[in-house]
Amino acid sequence: MQFPRLNSLWLLLQESVVFWTGITIIIWTFSPTLVQDILVYSAFLFALFHASRGAGAWKQAAGVAFIIALGFSLFLLPFSENPALSVRDFSGMVKLLAGMFAIPVIFYTRSRIQSALFYSALAITLTLSFDLARLGWNLGPDLLAKAHAFRPFILNHSNVAGMMAGASTFVLFYFFWIWRRRRWPALACLAGIILCLTYQIIIASRGPQMAFALTIACSGLLIPGWRRKAIWLLGMAVIAGIVLTQAEHINPRFAEKKSMVNFSERDKVWKHTWTLVQQRPWFGYGFGKRNFESVYYASQPPKASFHYPHCHQFWLKLLFEFGWTGLLLHLAAWLILAVQLAKHTFSRPTFEERLLPGTIGLMLLFLHFYGLGDYPDNIAQVAQFWLIPLALMLMHVDNTKPEFSHDAF
Repeated sequence: MQFPRLNSLWLLLQESVVFWTGITIIIWTFSPTLVQDILVYSAFLFALFHASRGAGAWKQAAGVAFIIALGFSLFLLPFSENPALSVRDFSGMVKLLAGMFAIPVIFYTRSRIQSALFYSALAITLTLSFDLARLGWNLGPDLLAKAHAFRPFILNHSNVAGMMAGASTFVLFYFFWIWRRRRWPALACLAGIILCLTYQIIIASRGPQMAFALTIACSGLLIPGWRRKAIWLLGMAVIAGIVLTQAEHINPRFAEKKSMVNFSERDKVWKHTWTLVQQRPWFGYGFGKRNFESVYYASQPPKASFHYPHCHQFWLKLLFEFGWTGLLLHLAAWLILAVQLAKHTFSRPTFEERLLPGTIGLMLLFLHFYGLGDYPDNIAQVAQFWLIPLALMLMHVDNTKPEFSHDAF
């Protein structure tokens, strides 16, 4: 049966910037809501009936490696130190996994992948614009001094907001570059980049700022030719020298010498978690924050000024949860993805052709740099894992349909 009016409405919605921006704002900004649950699980149900469309993404080496790592994690759930707590926490990951399954089915072309990135960055940028106005209204002249700790946080925590601002900057630069000959779209992207960078400075989260700086330095690798790369690295070295001498003026929190030395007392939770790992080295204590807190605080940890819901380090968290066996499986999956994505990116001869896979790669690198000193949590964690199927699908699309069309979106 045909429904021409419904079909026309759907086609109109597909072309509506407002509609898709609203959808992505719900997904990213209002993540713990019923509406977001309905959107993600509806996408999952749709994907179940069209699974073959996204299967090519997971049949690649990295996709298989992540499936194995996930299977191992599921297998260990009953053997957790506190199985009920681990299962309860894992239930909170079901929506994230449902999204991972749906992404390559729904975003199965280059233009759709571009759309996913664009509307996500637009939604985050609009959210952060609202937060800048909110912070300015409430804090006034104390904006730079108090924005980092002002509650309620717009995106779970200032660190999460800082991470999403950085990730959006990479996406907006990609669109600025491919639209650089189109005045108004390019200027809009440039305005968004400036806003996201301003937000990163005002929110004063040191971890996201340092991870962002390291990723920017690495972004020069996308430039073709060793001479150009060398010039980029030399420029980055000069800028780094200037920034390091002015770090306290960019972010006054860098002047807090004690917290810089002990990483805001993270050294305590790192050391004690490492001690606990020695007692269950091969298969760990089990998944989840609640399980971690139960084990950690029952083991007479050193006194600290902070309560630790996790061990504040991505790889150490995996080691605690799944032992060396699980850590090596997850590490293998991430390394295989990194090698595949790097090979795919650098096989393209021009900067413009490298930029889309390179942007996804830079965001993943950004999240992993941050994970060295903290744990990407909340929607930063969602972004980290939803980028996996997006990267896999982009490689699959480019390898099966090699024609390049950066103007598809």
